[in-house]
Amino acid sequence: MVTDDRLSSLDASFLYLERPAMHMHVAGLSIMDPREDGPLLFDDVRRVLEARIHLAPRLRQRVLAVPGDLARPVWVDDEKFDLGFHLRRSALPEPGGHEELSQAVGRILSRQLDRAKPLWELYVFERLEKGRTGVLLKMHHALADGIAGIQTGSVLFDMEAGAPLGQAEPWTPVQAPSPRALVEAGLEDQLRHPFEALRSIAEAPARAAEVVQETLAGVRVILGMGRRPEGPFDVQIGPNRRFAMAEAPFDRLRQVRSAFGGTINDVVITAVAEGLHDLLKARGEPVRGRELRLMVPVSVRAKEEGTDGGNRVAPAFVDVPVGAMSLRGRLTRVREATAALKASGMAQSADSIIALGAYAPPVLHAAAARMASHGRWFNLVVSNVPATQAPLYLAGAPLLASYPAMPLGENAALSIACTSLGGTMAFGLTADWDAVPDLDVLARGIERAFDRFTAEVVAR
Repeated sequence: MVTDDRLSSLDASFLYLERPAMHMHVAGLSIMDPREDGPLLFDDVRRVLEARIHLAPRLRQRVLAVPGDLARPVWVDDEKFDLGFHLRRSALPEPGGHEELSQAVGRILSRQLDRAKPLWELYVFERLEKGRTGVLLKMHHALADGIAGIQTGSVLFDMEAGAPLGQAEPWTPVQAPSPRALVEAGLEDQLRHPFEALRSIAEAPARAAEVVQETLAGVRVILGMGRRPEGPFDVQIGPNRRFAMAEAPFDRLRQVRSAFGGTINDVVITAVAEGLHDLLKARGEPVRGRELRLMVPVSVRAKEEGTDGGNRVAPAFVDVPVGAMSLRGRLTRVREATAALKASGMAQSADSIIALGAYAPPVLHAAAARMASHGRWFNLVVSNVPATQAPLYLAGAPLLASYPAMPLGENAALSIACTSLGGTMAFGLTADWDAVPDLDVLARGIERAFDRFTAEVVAR
């Protein structure tokens, strides 16, 4: 039996990009408040996964390469799957607060996932301060993007504290296809794609011409931005990571948006720019008139596509001011920059370029992905992952906040991600160990920005 569960061109790119110093996993650190009967324990989390893992089939699948790299890899069932390998029980030194937890997460993010097994790990940190528990889900970016990753993570969470655990289903792994079957299916796939592309052009030539024009326009916009500004994170990264956390009640962001206009994402970017200003100032670096370029992953998944578990994100770039200015002035500048970004169609154009990987042999696809990663396109990554505001529970324990972690660029030593799960806008800051030893200064600067925003809203 030959599987048709082939990785998309973007998912395959995340595999091709990975190198010893450039990890391509994402993660989410969830902080759980204790239940009425006590804190969430490792055994509680294990029982939930045992009962529900069938709801996320990818968690029991591994990546299988096609011999000779004649086609993109495929997902196959792991015939030796062992849940115990993926679940890890961890402990922290006293007092088990943000600092101790951040250090532990940084060490975990510094290690690559085992390619021979399903590409995820889950760590449970028991006995944190205030009786809380930390649950860190680490997944390869090829497994899921931000939106689909939340869908996979939802296997763990319930909308009600007393939701039934559910019933485990019998599972028999499907035998992986033979090398010969993989080669035959891969060659067929490589031959089929060009013909499908030509057929779609013949059936809708006007739309095909429109797509080409949009793609070229987006390329011109990207090239027109020129080289990225010089920044403190423009270094070749190593394998070791630091992690820091920042947070603000999500209602604060809504209040700022209502008072001053823009989007939630504009408020997020403005707060990050404020934190970057604080960091540069603390380092004694010049800030007057200075800008940094953000790479902002944008979801290009159409509503009718649903969330099929594959990646549909594309990179877009925006320059933001980090010099000294009023908070409202910075927000105005950010709003203008993001509006121009949306009008440019840059993300849709990048998505079209990425999709070309579906027609390229994997060797060329991998070479193109790595060549693109060498480029110095941006200074840092900032990603806002949309999430539900409804209360969430894990084995009855309420979710307090969830801090995401994103990969670093090969020549960009800082990534910042945030999500509003549980009603808290929680920021996860991931950085190269050597390049950003003062990462906590940035985290506190982001929090101070929200304090200042709130003061300005109250003063109106």
